[in-house]
Amino acid sequence: MSDSGSDGEAGESFGQEVPPLVHLLKDILERYPEGGQILKELIQNADDAGATEVKFLLDARENVYGTERLVKKSLRKYQGPALYAQNNAVFQREDWDGIQKPYRSVKKDDPMKVGKFGIGFNSIYHITG
Repeated sequence: MSDSGSDGEAGESFGQEVPPLVHLLKDILERYPEGGQILKELIQNADDAGATEVKFLLDARENVYGTERLVKKSLRKYQGPALYAQNNAVFQREDWDGIQKPYRSVKKDDPMKVGKFGIGFNSIYHITG
């Protein structure tokens, strides 16, 4: 009988597995309301980055860009309406690291930052492919 209290071998390590990224993102999307929340998150991220200007441009045009020069024909369905977001802050390495780590905020220890939970930027998946 092993001391571990399980059917595994003595000394066998135990640990929880991390769910696939797609499952994490699905969970984030289920928690976020659709609509203006995405704009709010982009503004908060710009503020956290020190931006003093944030601009949005909605291009609702369809079939104006052509599809003959796309890398893949399957990208044709993405040629259409678009929301462009721009701010005047410089994207830092920390920002890049942060958007790659759902639920692990790189801002949590900074009291001057709005983003604390590591989920805000991922709300943009509501409006992307």
